[in-house]
Amino acid sequence: MNKINLKIFLEFVEIRTKIASFFPMMVGFLWTGYYFKEFNWLNSIIFFLAATCFDMTVTAINNTLDYHKALDNNYKEEQNVIGKYKLNYRTMVIIVFILLAISLILSLYLVWLTDPMLLLIGALLYFIGIIYTFGPLPISRTPYGEIFSSLTMGFGITFLAVFMTRYEVLLSSEWTWTNLVLNIGWFDILKIFWFSLPQIFLTANIMLGNNTRDLDTDIQNERRTLVYYIGRPNAIRLYQLLSFLPWIVWLTYIIAGIFPWWTIVTLAVGYVHYQSVMRYTERIPQPIAFKEAIQSFILFLSMYVIVLFVLLLV
Repeated sequence: MNKINLKIFLEFVEIRTKIASFFPMMVGFLWTGYYFKEFNWLNSIIFFLAATCFDMTVTAINNTLDYHKALDNNYKEEQNVIGKYKLNYRTMVIIVFILLAISLILSLYLVWLTDPMLLLIGALLYFIGIIYTFGPLPISRTPYGEIFSSLTMGFGITFLAVFMTRYEVLLSSEWTWTNLVLNIGWFDILKIFWFSLPQIFLTANIMLGNNTRDLDTDIQNERRTLVYYIGRPNAIRLYQLLSFLPWIVWLTYIIAGIFPWWTIVTLAVGYVHYQSVMRYTERIPQPIAFKEAIQSFILFLSMYVIVLFVLLLV
């Protein structure tokens, strides 16, 4: 058995895919400062660390279970990180629990800093994150992977990023021995969902692009994802639609006056995004095609973050 080093650990937790949680967090933090005019640094930093650790935990569980359940020996020994580097399976399981423990400790500290309602929200997201990759039938092996991943990563993380500062307005509670009073800022929650739509669509596309590429391998390993049911041609059409919708939402921000009119120049980035979508369409199911899904995600959300940052400054 080989020893694990930093390079192998980062591959085990697929650090390159953490952009799927990093960008929604940045969007949430910047919207908090720009639109809601306030920001809590301590809560936000702790949340960043807790969410990153949990994201790594989910990925580590996924890679560990994929190795354990793999029916294709070529995948198990040549493609999965545990088999490829001849790692000790028990050691990797211990790493999973260490990452989970760090995330839980930080999250419980946030509950103490904010409101007990965070415990319920966090428990729900933890539950979804764990059953996404763990259990007799993980969500990632079903047709619902895109829905759950996009809502939890695209909306859930952005909501919590704003919640770290505005918990008293969004969702707070007053407890006595006999009563529980909830204060729900439903209109602000709807706004956050609106602000989250671009990353919801693009996060779903990362999952969809991955499953479209891996369809043949998934069939061999009895993973019945959405692509398995709708077929690769329809999956490509859905990918194209989900790539187009963020730009429609972006226009609504400008039309509604949330963004100033000069931000319409950012639509020029749409042409670069369109080219990436076309390259994906041409190259799928080649492995290189999945890079286009990642690049499309990074392209749009980098623009999103930069625009919010500029608006926050001016």
